[in-house]
This record gives sequence, C-alpha cells and structure tokens, in this order.
Amino acid sequence: MRYLLLDRIVELVPGRYAVGHKCAAMSEDYFADHFPGFPVVPGVLIVEAMAQLAGRLITYTVKRESGETALPVLLTVHNARFKRFVRPGDLMVIRAELAGMVEGAGRCRAEAKVGETVVATAELMLGYDTGQGNVIPPEARAGLAQWAETVNRTLLAGLEPEAAQP
Repeated sequence: MRYLLLDRIVELVPGRYAVGHKCAAMSEDYFADHFPGFPVVPGVLIVEAMAQLAGRLITYTVKRESGETALPVLLTVHNARFKRFVRPGDLMVIRAELAGMVEGAGRCRAEAKVGETVVATAELMLGYDTGQGNVIPPEARAGLAQWAETVNRTLLAGLEPEAAQP
C-alpha cells in the first residue's frame, strides 16, 4: 500500500493555506476490502491526506519564516467529522488552513470536498523537527529529510511556494 495520499498540491501560500488533490482510483489497495461490493475510502486515510497537506503547509511556513527545513509529524486530530462517503473515481479537493504556530508545532483546520460537497473536516496539530532531535531522532533525520524533499518536489511540481506572498 502506498502511503503518500495526495496526488498533487495546486496552491500553497506559506503562513496561510494549501490546496491539494487526491483522486480515489479503483486501483487503490484498500478498496478490495473496504468494502466488497461498496468500496469507500477509509475515513482514517482521508484524515491522513489532510494531515499530509497540512504538513507541507507547515514545512513551507517554517522555511519562509526561519529558513530551516521542518519535518512535520501528526500529533493530534480533533473534531474529525465525516459527512459523506468517498467512492472510486471521486476527486477530493483538500484545503488546509494554518490556524496557529508555536515553536515546534502548528495547528491547521482542514476539509475535504468532492465537488461542492464537504465530505470530511478535522482540526490537526502537527509537531515539527528542524534538526534539534526533539521530534525525530537525529540518526533518522537525514534519510527522512531527503525523502521529504523528493515528496515535496513531486507534489509541488510547477509551484514555487517559497516565492508565494503571505
């Protein structure tokens, strides 16, 4: 199973918001068992897609403000609400808005829509590490930083979030 749950990021304004897309393709592994005869995207994976987008937003916010490379991790999920099923072929448009930042953490409000219909919402808190070892062990950081940079380039193809105006 692939755990990169965004197909691309279409807008990213550091310090404010990010918008990403995820098309629920029938070829996704989870549809085989969730559920036979009525395939739906598991709610936890919708929340993970929102968290991944929020993580990119926090990464580029920290980069703009301090020049440091942040590696975010999901800490808490509050008030997650699921309003409609996401089915194969649906395109989720996910939006994460930065609600606040403190040293080492950021809080975002996120929603996923299919068309004009909101399918899920959540409030997310992500911690981030900028190399002090307070979130990610130092021995794991180099490999994770390289992986994150590859993911960022893939998801942000054609966008220049560092140059975006607040």
